[in-house]
Amino acid sequence: MAGEKYIVAATENSVQIAVRNILNPGGYLYLEHCRDPVSLLRLIRSYHPDFIVVDSGMQLSEARSTLETVDDEMLCAGILLGEYGDPIAFSIMERSKALSFCPKPLNRDMLLHTVSMALLNYRRVLELNASLKKMTESYESRKQIDRAKAILMEQGLSENEAYALIRKRSMDERTTMRSIADSIIYLHKKEKSFKGVDKDA
Repeated sequence: MAGEKYIVAATENSVQIAVRNILNPGGYLYLEHCRDPVSLLRLIRSYHPDFIVVDSGMQLSEARSTLETVDDEMLCAGILLGEYGDPIAFSIMERSKALSFCPKPLNRDMLLHTVSMALLNYRRVLELNASLKKMTESYESRKQIDRAKAILMEQGLSENEAYALIRKRSMDERTTMRSIADSIIYLHKKEKSFKGVDKDA
């Protein structure tokens, strides 16, 4: 899907011009270019591009930290232009989730294909991260609800009654069962701490 916005990071004007001459006719929207890693990160946070194109001629040893930040925070997709066998480029790509490699010299079809695949991969990683986050939150919620049920069962309710009570309160208060469970656990801990103070007194 064309129309995605991009930023070019390259020390040589000829590289950023060549990239624009390939991507713009392909329907991609050029935003800005820069010559150093610090400016690149600033532009990314300001413009929120869909992807960046980074030339290895920009001193990858200096750009590594910026690229790792982009990757760790999943700020956008990235295409790294470089030579096959570049050890720094290889080490960056080895640990990356959202960067794709495009060999130099630039080839129109290769760059367009790399951009397309980089965007697709980036979206898949975002979806996977969202799915994993949802699964983790669901698991943590179940654990908290089970803890809250155990507290209510200590007070004489059956497991089904405890679950029904949590569910009813969540509906009455228009909140999640996790929130109700958290409040039950919090009040239980508070009550225990008060009892501990009373015993000490």
